[in-house]
Amino acid sequence: MDSKRKGRRWVTGVLGAYGGILIVIAALVIIVDPYFHFHAPIEGISYEMKEEQYMNDGITRNFDYDTIITGDSTSLSFSTAIIDELFDAQSVRLTFQGEGFKGINENLQTAIDTHPELKLVIRGIGTLWFVTDEDYMGYDDYPDYLYDDIIWNDVYYIWNGDVLFCKVFPEIGRTLKQVPAKGFDAEIFPSGGLGDVALARYKRPEKAYKKAEEQETEQMFQMLDRNLQKNVIEIIETNPDITFYLFFPPYSILWWDQHHQIGEEVLIRRIQMEQYAIEKLLPYENVHLFAFTTNTEWICDLNHYNDEVHYTESTCTQILKWMKAGEYELTEDNYMEYIECITDFMLSYDFDAIFE
Repeated sequence: MDSKRKGRRWVTGVLGAYGGILIVIAALVIIVDPYFHFHAPIEGISYEMKEEQYMNDGITRNFDYDTIITGDSTSLSFSTAIIDELFDAQSVRLTFQGEGFKGINENLQTAIDTHPELKLVIRGIGTLWFVTDEDYMGYDDYPDYLYDDIIWNDVYYIWNGDVLFCKVFPEIGRTLKQVPAKGFDAEIFPSGGLGDVALARYKRPEKAYKKAEEQETEQMFQMLDRNLQKNVIEIIETNPDITFYLFFPPYSILWWDQHHQIGEEVLIRRIQMEQYAIEKLLPYENVHLFAFTTNTEWICDLNHYNDEVHYTESTCTQILKWMKAGEYELTEDNYMEYIECITDFMLSYDFDAIFE
């Protein structure tokens, strides 16, 4: 009897110790909450604003804000401090590297559902995503336990070794060392001087002289229409009290060279698709639409770029200032002038001179 009683006590003790460890781990993860799944940042904890795939839903649900800057990786270097200053706002940045319109739009809907005070959305409409299915998702797999409302899924976050050892403990360590938390503006591209780097990263296609075949073109425009309607326009229509500042990211001349190399008709079709998107978006009174490609001096200066599509922090700041001042805004009266201008420029530009 004594040995059995001792055995039960030993088992009970081990289970109790194991349970106690699990409780301590859960408490640490919930209190620190590096991905903001349960609450907003706690003042004094040294957080890092990295891994947007894991953080964005928590930021969307639990931060205080009335303004959002969102989009793909071309929106990564926008400063929330500058947005706050220019637009008298309290903003967060919700960027999705490699993500198409659907994922960005679903996150935006979550923001609207959880923040009735939301007044302004600044959203990059990446034209490189025009020719994607309306259900395309850039990430193969999202961490569903951080995005859904199923409480039992939280075990994958609370008792996750990577979260504990790679996020919670380092953030506790930095906090004890009194290292300041890193905000949205800590992880952004440097301000220019990268022309040689952008050129070196660009792989120029061979000249192809591809034609814009009618059937292919029709399919592409149908795809664009569905994508815009489902993932951009519907949320604009159903939220007339929110102002949307939409912009086409100003890709560099290297991006345009890529299409020119494939074929002049392909390049023209790209411009026509941009025109189609403009005509779909302009009728909405709560939309301000901006495009900057007519600033040809800017897009041809590779010192503003990290590669053919990604631009620097200083470019992002300039975009914000342009939008606030109403510069480069497209209207029913001027958008055809914009289309004609970039068409004339691209068809007459000496792309080969870039590589001499």
